Amino acid sequence: MSLKLRLRAASLELRFQISCRQSLWLLMAPFSWSRTRRFRAGRESLPEEGRVHRGLALVIDGFPGSANSFATRAFRAMQEERIPVGNHYHSPAETIRATRLGVPVLLTLRRPIDSVNSMVRRWPFVSFESALRWYVMFYEAVEPHLDRMVLSDFGTTTSEFPTVVAAMNRKFGTSFGTNLPAERMAEFEPRLRQSEEEQQRRAVEKREMECSYRRSTSEPRRKAAEAIFVRLAHRSLGD
Repeated sequence: MSLKLRLRAASLELRFQISCRQSLWLLMAPFSWSRTRRFRAGRESLPEEGRVHRGLALVIDGFPGSANSFATRAFRAMQEERIPVGNHYHSPAETIRATRLGVPVLLTLRRPIDSVNSMVRRWPFVSFESALRWYVMFYEAVEPHLDRMVLSDFGTTTSEFPTVVAAMNRKFGTSFGTNLPAERMAEFEPRLRQSEEEQQRRAVEKREMECSYRRSTSEPRRKAAEAIFVRLAHRSLGD
């Protein structure tokens, strides 16, 4: 692995070590600034969505690979006007901070094997074992605060998102738009736009990734990740 990729992996390690400790949330400032600069340079997110503050209408967060992008894009498409939505923090410290500021939070959840494989596919410099360890750290950090969030599993998020937004309205007393025509789902879920050939290729890749996941991670870590997933899944909208 090149020095550049080693530094990126080390940066992610530092970020998760800090972000999974609420007492260290102030140390997330450099990461928030970096995210804000990235949002300013991009087209999808507004600069003010890159950090937690009282002016946010909502925060959508979760471990990487848990339908964060889908949820953010679908939510925006359902609203009549642009409202500030904190997104892609992948940071328990910042997400918990949002609940303490009274900002509604939607937390996404996905099976550890699928979340970890998605993360490693996107960032090949990340090891399966590191990603799985971060998964456990992430959800252990947010678990005590779930009563102040809406938790949605992957299947519910990607196939029944209007019900997710309706649940947020009930819990937080908000009036977010809940209309998302079924034919628009493919705009936000790439799998719905794949050809049969692409689907077959992805199925093969998925099986290979699952084999690599099991070879490259320890059984105790896998059991710990599965255990916290099961606990949280029982408290999610999809249960």
